[in-house]
Amino acid sequence: MNIRLANQADAKELAALIFSSAPLVLTAMFSINEKLSAENFLESCLLGAEGQYGYNNHWVAVVDNRVVGCVSAWHSALPSSFHHATLTQLTEFYGVAHTLAVLQASQTLQDCIPKPQEHEWCIGHFAVSAAFQKIGVGTALLNFMNEKALNFGKSHLCLDVESINTQAVKFYLGHGFQKNAESGVSLRMKTLGLGAYFHLSKQLI
Repeated sequence: MNIRLANQADAKELAALIFSSAPLVLTAMFSINEKLSAENFLESCLLGAEGQYGYNNHWVAVVDNRVVGCVSAWHSALPSSFHHATLTQLTEFYGVAHTLAVLQASQTLQDCIPKPQEHEWCIGHFAVSAAFQKIGVGTALLNFMNEKALNFGKSHLCLDVESINTQAVKFYLGHGFQKNAESGVSLRMKTLGLGAYFHLSKQLI
């Protein structure tokens, strides 16, 4: 198995993996209709390098030349160009009218996912193909993120996960994470069909 930075050729496989990591919330935020769907948006973004959904912000686990896992990361000191690129991705895919609706839906994440603190390296879009689970791919991706966090001078690795995703919660707790907080369920979260989230963190050595 090899872990490397994603590239444009990974777009289709990587989009499917990312969507599998949080289908409920991604659909709630990014699906307008069959054409303007979360899956199509992700694949479109991953054809480009920059921004939150660009391939430069993702790493992939590769087995036998097949992308079988992925992870993304962000922190408190991202440059303005990162956010500008993300907004550009939205407007180019959805157009001005639909971008406003997507941005409004995305604001809901503020109710359940806290902003990164200076000491935190936050990971997301974490997924492993079903056929390659329980063979160490997920563990290898977490270990890779541990090293990235330490290299950036961060003391904690953190993530947010739906409280009902018991399999994922068990996996993270088994890898040294602890539950720091549980979000409430705001009215706009209820409107989008979203439940509570756990904020998990792990102190790095």
